[in-house]
Amino acid sequence: MTFFLETNIYQFFGRFHALIVHLPIGFIILAVIFECLVWKKKIDLKLAISYALLIGASFGVIAVVLGLMLASDGGYNIDTLSLHKWTGIATTIVAFLLFFLSKKKDTVVWVKKIYPVIIALIMILLSVAGHYGGNLTHGSNYLFEHAPASIRAIAGIKPVRERVTNLDSALVYEDVIHVIFEKKCNVCHNNDKAKGDLLLVDSESILKGGENGKVVIAGDASKSELYRRITLDPHHKEFMPTEGRTPLTNEETLLIKWWIDEGVSFDKKVVELNLTDRIKDYLQDVGIGLKKSFIESLNLSEVDNKILDSIRAEGFKIKTVTNRSTLLEVNYPIYNKEPLNEGKLDVLLRAKENITWLNFSGIPIQENLISKIGQLENLTELRVNNSKLTNEAIKYLTQLKHLEYLNVYGNPISNASVESFQKLTKLKKLYLWKTNISEESMLKIKDSLPQVTIITGEQNLNKTDRF
Repeated sequence: MTFFLETNIYQFFGRFHALIVHLPIGFIILAVIFECLVWKKKIDLKLAISYALLIGASFGVIAVVLGLMLASDGGYNIDTLSLHKWTGIATTIVAFLLFFLSKKKDTVVWVKKIYPVIIALIMILLSVAGHYGGNLTHGSNYLFEHAPASIRAIAGIKPVRERVTNLDSALVYEDVIHVIFEKKCNVCHNNDKAKGDLLLVDSESILKGGENGKVVIAGDASKSELYRRITLDPHHKEFMPTEGRTPLTNEETLLIKWWIDEGVSFDKKVVELNLTDRIKDYLQDVGIGLKKSFIESLNLSEVDNKILDSIRAEGFKIKTVTNRSTLLEVNYPIYNKEPLNEGKLDVLLRAKENITWLNFSGIPIQENLISKIGQLENLTELRVNNSKLTNEAIKYLTQLKHLEYLNVYGNPISNASVESFQKLTKLKKLYLWKTNISEESMLKIKDSLPQVTIITGEQNLNKTDRF
């Protein structure tokens, strides 16, 4: 009896809804798949269909009961909850109906006619119930959060605002605080699920607060309920975020404190607030004020398709570094019948500005060819492992001023190449496994380029390690 008095028994059992609800979904979909197989392949799956529908409907009843228990705690959008509840109940009823009709569809004419319609109906109900259930759990925009603009427009969702990461242009709420809330808080405090009657989706809802009143006191984080909750012991029952979700990082927490202490602004730029060096560091941790990498700073036009086709005709494989990027990754596969030669590289150089990743692994490269690679001015990653490179060939690589990744594994190079490597000042990762470069010479490279990690196959020499 004590157990029931000290525990919210409805919530205890209700939270099993998320576990059980997948079972009726799975069995009902399985029954529909079996029906499709029967229709297409003309095979006998009557018994399997009946069992799948009965099991799905039975688990549907359990899921409905547990869902009602879970919803009893409140905090959900009434309209969304109502749609989810009634479509879930309807799905369960229709599943039982299909179970009984499946036994008569081959003998009763009217059942045979309406059976496909009811199959379509249950899939519609299942989709609607699942969609609104997802909204209650993850927020109303979860399904279309990463959808293309055209699909978002059809769904009636406003276009995604491109986040500004430049320190001088970033808005303190839109580009810092809102991003933190969306990532860590709004699963429980969105338009469809407002735990504690608290929404954290816009300025109006944040200033309004929740069931216990205001959650932010402009100018004083120490008196703000929001800040108190996110700084409690993680095991405290009032700690936010709850339910085992990922807590805010120290930097995120202190940025929220800073925002509150600075007056809870929703329209000011970051630079309009008191901006200390420590706050700048915290902002960098959440992606504001970071310097662009070399690749990110490149703004190049697309390479003409005729040029790309001519390069592919020489045996090169080409793809873009990322979707929508104008930067190219080029590979010359080892299975090509023709060896790499000057003529092929001359064709490749027609797109030299756009080539930033190059893979010639396992391809023998003579000195006259490596000199042409040195003309790829925007190259940041080069793989020339097992390419029979000499110390003289390595000298040509010093022209690659932006090279960050270099793999020369398995080449017969020696300590004479150390000086060349030391000139690659942007280098971050260097593979020297199975070369003739000594440990002492590797330390010399490391002393000149403290940011580089040297991969030797046995031990790696990083920013602080020594062999």
